[in-house]
Amino acid sequence: MPMDGYGSETYGDRHAEVYDDWYGDDGGIAVSHIGSPADVAAVIADIADGGQILELGVGTGRLALPMAAMGLDITGLDASAAMLDALRAKPDADRLTLIEGDMAEPVGLDDASFSVVLIGFNTLFNLTTESAQDACIGHIARLLQPGGRFVMEAFVPDPGSHDGMSVRAVELDRVVMDVTVTDLEEQLITGQRIEITEAGNRMFPYHLRYATPDQVDQMAATAGMELENRWADWSRSEFTESSGHHVSVWRRPA
Repeated sequence: MPMDGYGSETYGDRHAEVYDDWYGDDGGIAVSHIGSPADVAAVIADIADGGQILELGVGTGRLALPMAAMGLDITGLDASAAMLDALRAKPDADRLTLIEGDMAEPVGLDDASFSVVLIGFNTLFNLTTESAQDACIGHIARLLQPGGRFVMEAFVPDPGSHDGMSVRAVELDRVVMDVTVTDLEEQLITGQRIEITEAGNRMFPYHLRYATPDQVDQMAATAGMELENRWADWSRSEFTESSGHHVSVWRRPA
C-alpha cells in the first residue's frame, strides 16, 4: 500500500541530508555494483557523441557532475528542492542547468533538445504508478532529437521477492537496515531505511513501483522508441536471464 502523504519529492527531501554520505564514492551503502559514476559518464559520452544530455532524477549530482567534468552539456531535473540545493552547493555545479520538476510531467524543456535522456539507478521506479511511468517515457520520446537515445539503469525484479528486513551496514556506533513490504500484484515496494545510533533513530521512507525490462520495452515502444542495446552493467557485459540489473538503451527513430 502507498504511504499516506508520500509524494514525488518525498524521497529526495528525506534523503538529501544523507545521500552523499550513504551513496557517494566513499559511502557505506553501495548504490550499484554494476558501474561507477565514471563508468556511467564514459558510456553516456560515447552514446551522446557531443550532444546535450538530460538526466531525470539528477539528485545531488552523483552522475551529472562526472559527466560535466568530461565536458558534456548536462541538464538535470529533480522533484526535490532539497536535493537540488545540495547539488548547487558543490564545486562545478554551475556547469549544470538545473530544473525543479516532476519527471512524469517535465516542464521548461524544449522538444527534440537532447541526444541522450538518462535515468540512473532505479529512479524510474520512484514514479509509483504505471501511468506516471508511461507519461515519463512518453515525454522522453518528445524531448529526444531524432536518432536520440533513452538510457536507463535498473534492477531486474525478482519474482521471489517477499516482505522482510535486510541489514545494510553494521558499524561500531551505527546500524542501517531496510524494512520492506512487497505487493507482487501491483509491483510495489514500500519500505523504510532505518538508521539506529546511540544519539537516536532516523527513518527514511521509500516507495517504488518496479517494472520488468519487457514492461519498460513496451512503454518505450508505445512512445515510438525501439530497443537498441541491453547490457548487464556499464561495462556493456552481456545481459542474460540471470542478470540482476540492466542498462538499456532505446532509440527514437531518425
